[in-house]
Amino acid sequence: MTTTSGPATGLRRAALGAATAILVTAATATVAAPAFADVPGGKTSGSGDDKGNLSAGVQVTYPTDTSTKGSGGHSLGAADNVTWTPPPCWIGPVAGPAEFKKMVEKQVKETNEYPGQANYAMQAMDEYKKHYSEGRTWSGNGEKAYKNFNLDQQGKGAFWGPVTNPNSDSPDRFDCNGTLPFWVPNGQRPPAGTPNVITTEMLARLAFAHTKVPGVDIRTNPVGTQTVNLPTWVTLNENYAPVTVRAELNIPGAQAMWAETTATPTSVHIDPGTSDATVYPSSAECPIGKGGQVGAPYTEGATGNPPCGVTYRRSTQSTGAYDLNVTATWKVSWRGSDGAADNPPLPNGVITQDHPVTVQEIQTVNR
Repeated sequence: MTTTSGPATGLRRAALGAATAILVTAATATVAAPAFADVPGGKTSGSGDDKGNLSAGVQVTYPTDTSTKGSGGHSLGAADNVTWTPPPCWIGPVAGPAEFKKMVEKQVKETNEYPGQANYAMQAMDEYKKHYSEGRTWSGNGEKAYKNFNLDQQGKGAFWGPVTNPNSDSPDRFDCNGTLPFWVPNGQRPPAGTPNVITTEMLARLAFAHTKVPGVDIRTNPVGTQTVNLPTWVTLNENYAPVTVRAELNIPGAQAMWAETTATPTSVHIDPGTSDATVYPSSAECPIGKGGQVGAPYTEGATGNPPCGVTYRRSTQSTGAYDLNVTATWKVSWRGSDGAADNPPLPNGVITQDHPVTVQEIQTVNR
């Protein structure tokens, strides 16, 4: 093992910066393709590649059919009430020995060939490469050194290191860069105390960030202008059924780590936009049917009050259109492969939409 001294701290910082570039460049590299045989018909999505790889082996799948009609899917992570953000970075599997060697050598080559590159950057990258190829360490820092990128351990483990969430623009996405990539044998986890190691709770947050639920596409009957003292039937053009999303990480030599989030619609609240109105039901909470439908369309000859709707008592001639508002609340739960569940809890999602309504002052209407 070779130990260097002198400007070790500066070189180490520069090398860590270079390592960050390597890992960001390789954000979609996977040690092995994750399998999802237990998620039949799942739909995949993610910003990593067309196989649903989010970053360094994390894959997001949709065990439930999240296709919607009407206004389309609405991201819970982008809901107005959500101030929470997904993890900006984590420590996870990056690559096996052969792939990691290619990554490092590619980055060294690109650094050296970059026009006008500073000498310290090239020296730092050389030190970084020797850390994994020749057993180079930095004096007093206690890093474990490696020989020939652990190629003799091919198939027996992987290098773990910083992974940046490709969907994050948070300045905290670089917080994991203080950890140099390190070796973890198959079936094992990083040493206790290693900061930012990926957990099922992190995976749950990633799944939440990829959860899309139906929007609030409001339909009224009569269509267009409403009439004072006659009920307006309100329906939503979406299927309000639970939506499940899974984020899964393939760990070499071990069972996959995963977390599933399930968003369940719990409330659809109607607000007529004026106090001069009667809402149905009186609680203003429109029921969600067994098939996920909200409200019911008006049919010729229907009597009684609509299951979801409003009767306006005053025209909009002097006030302008009323803002009929419908707000849907989705309760989100999660569970992980390690038995963890809802600790810490994820925020509920609140999706809201206004619909302008003009009301006329006549007593008859043709539906």
